[in-house]
Amino acid sequence: MKNSNKKGFTLVELVVVIAIIGVLAAILVPSMMGYVKKARLKTANGNAKTGYNAAADFFTEQETQGLLGTTTLAQGQSAAEAALAANGTTKGVLALTAGPKGKSSPADWDDDMDYYCYWEAAANDDIVGRYPNPGVKIDSGKAVDAEGDEVTFPSTSGT
Repeated sequence: MKNSNKKGFTLVELVVVIAIIGVLAAILVPSMMGYVKKARLKTANGNAKTGYNAAADFFTEQETQGLLGTTTLAQGQSAAEAALAANGTTKGVLALTAGPKGKSSPADWDDDMDYYCYWEAAANDDIVGRYPNPGVKIDSGKAVDAEGDEVTFPSTSGT
C-alpha cells in the first residue's frame, strides 16, 4: 500500500496561479501609469497655484505700500519660492512669466495681475503645472493645453 500524505502544491497549480497574476498585472499596470501622470499633473498645478497666490499677495502688499512701480516679476517669484519652501516643497522649479497681455512689469498692470506661474518637479520634466488657466491634460506623456499645444516650461524666469 502507498501512503499519500503529500503536502504542498503541484507544478500545474503553481503555473496556473502565476499565469493569473501575470494577466492581472498586464491589465492593471498600464491603467495605473495614467493615474500616476494625472496625479503628478495635479500636484504640479497645485504648486503653481500656491506660487501664483503667494506672488499675488506679495504684489498686493507692494501696491499697498506704493512700491509696485519698482517691483519686478523676479521679486514676486522669490516670494512664491519662499512660500512653497514654507509649505515643504523644497524641490522643483518655479517661474513667473508675463501673461497674455504681455505686460512683464507689475507697474504696467491695470486692475488685474497679468502673469502666469509655472512649476515643474525637475528641470526638463514632461509634466508642467500652470496657473491660472491650468487646463492641461496628459497626451503622449506631455502636458498639453485645451488647444492641444504642449505646455513647456519658460526658458527665462522672472523677467
